[in-house]
Amino acid sequence: MLRIITFFMLAGWGGAQVVHAAGAACVMAKYQGQTLDYELVVSDGHPSEALEEAEAKLRAKGYSSYRKQLDVVRPQNLTNLPHAYVVVIRSEFRDTRDKERSTMGCGFSAQSYDDALWDALRDAQSYYWGWKPDTHGYEIVRKLRY
Repeated sequence: MLRIITFFMLAGWGGAQVVHAAGAACVMAKYQGQTLDYELVVSDGHPSEALEEAEAKLRAKGYSSYRKQLDVVRPQNLTNLPHAYVVVIRSEFRDTRDKERSTMGCGFSAQSYDDALWDALRDAQSYYWGWKPDTHGYEIVRKLRY
């Protein structure tokens, strides 16, 4: 009985539902502490379609067979928001061992550019824990609304 109830709960009690999905994906090419390039794709389809398209664009640029034939393409942030503010940031800095590093972050928000910037800062820091926006600084590379 529990399985039948669970099935109807998952199916929505009424059968098939039509769901429109949309979103965006941000994918980076990263190698040895450097963010080399990025692609941001907005899609009317599912966010996974945007992710696949962004990865394909970076791979077409040669990042699937970068030095030592490594695939350096990394999905970084995506959203299922049908309309959003988007901010992409970049920071170039020296780490605690005095090596040159770079990081990028993509942020999405349904509310404002400021909220998207906060999301981009969190995104960049989640991929490079040693990066501190107040200490290392950053620049806004791209700002758009879809």
